[in-house]
Amino acid sequence: MWYHKFTFFDKQTGLSVLPEDHYFSGSLTEEEVKLYSEFLEFKDKTTLHAFHLPLEFLQLLQYSNGGGIINGQREFGFFSLQEIRYYYLAYGFIKWAPLLLPVALNGGGKFYAYDFRDLKNLKIVAVSSGDLSYENMAYLGGSLEEVLSKTGNIEDELDQLYPSTEPSEKTKRRIEINKELNVLKEEKSKGKIELKLYLQIKRKLEDEINQIK
Repeated sequence: MWYHKFTFFDKQTGLSVLPEDHYFSGSLTEEEVKLYSEFLEFKDKTTLHAFHLPLEFLQLLQYSNGGGIINGQREFGFFSLQEIRYYYLAYGFIKWAPLLLPVALNGGGKFYAYDFRDLKNLKIVAVSSGDLSYENMAYLGGSLEEVLSKTGNIEDELDQLYPSTEPSEKTKRRIEINKELNVLKEEKSKGKIELKLYLQIKRKLEDEINQIK
C-alpha cells in the first residue's frame, strides 16, 4: 500500500468498518448546533456538505484510524474518522471555507485539507488555523503520497503567500494548545495518562481554544 514507505510516529488501530457515504452529509446534532452556533449564521449551515473521503485516506484510516507520519520536517498528524468532523466544525471551516475538509495538522497550527471545490480534480492544500480562507491557502499536491514524499515544512509554502508577520497573542495560544493536544493524545496512546484525566485535560483545552477564537 502507498503509505508503507513512510515513517509513522503514531500508529493506532485501523478502522474495521468503512463509513457510510452520508457520514459527513447528515444534519448537525443538537449538541453541535449549540456548541458551534457562532459559525451557523444561516439555516442551510445546519447540514454539512456531502463530502466523500478519497480512497487514499480511507486506506490510511483502515491501517491507522488517526496517527502521525514524519518525513524530514514534514509532519502529518492525521485525524481519526471521528476527529475530522470535530475539526471541521470547531475551527469554523463550515463558515469560512466550507468546501475544505481538514484531515491533518502539522504540529504548528497548519491544516492539511482536501479542496472539494472541483470534484474532478481534488487537491490537497495547506491552510492556517488562524486564517481560514480560500485566498490564503497553499497547494501541496494531488495525492497524499505526493504530498508526504516532500520533506519541507508546509509552513514554508504558506509563508510564500504573504509576508511573515508577528502572530497575535490569540494565535500564539491557539498554536500552543494544538501542540498540547497532540502531546496529550500521544501520551494517551502510550498509556502514560489515565482516561479520566485525559478527558478532563482535553475538554479544558478544547474549551479554551473555542473561547479565544
